Amino acid sequence: MSALGEARIRVPERIIRGELIVVNAIISHPMDTGFFRTAEGQPIPAYFIKNVVVRYGDQEVARFEWTSGVSRDPVISFTLRADSEAPLSMVWTDNKGDVFEQSANIAFVSA
Repeated sequence: MSALGEARIRVPERIIRGELIVVNAIISHPMDTGFFRTAEGQPIPAYFIKNVVVRYGDQEVARFEWTSGVSRDPVISFTLRADSEAPLSMVWTDNKGDVFEQSANIAFVSA
């Protein structure tokens, strides 16, 4: 991953209405624990994603509450019943109060 706050959300290319799909996402974030120091001995402050909310259309479908113990560039994976064509959005907030958002569209293949 490159820049802080970027995320990649992957959904299957071909989705059929009513299908159970796997959603995978990776978020670019250093996720510093606050327990380490620089080479000069200065403490590196804790800096981590506190929560992630996933919405499908207007409905919240997943929520993750994290601590500094989650690894750098965390990965999220979950299943979702694709029952409507709608955006799938992720909003995450870090412990400094920054808020980021990324989305992907759920669209069905035509029969």
